[in-house]
Amino acid sequence: MKAIKVWFDNENMYVQLDSGHIIGNPISWFARLANAKPEQRLKFEIDQWGEGLHWEELDEDLSLESLFDFKHELNYAKI
Repeated sequence: MKAIKVWFDNENMYVQLDSGHIIGNPISWFARLANAKPEQRLKFEIDQWGEGLHWEELDEDLSLESLFDFKHELNYAKI
């Protein structure tokens, strides 16, 4: 399972996996992303294994695993 695409709307972050599934989580789950400007959120890198997301400017790193936080209700995008 690898992340291949990341995008945002006003309330959520979406990550498309190489399986075709799309995970959507509220930006509010991630304080640094929630406090960032929209253009800062777009300055990210997906690591070479597709398992990590990195925002240099925000000093934020998220693992793909962290998007499956079962303490929160998961949201799946309907695209």
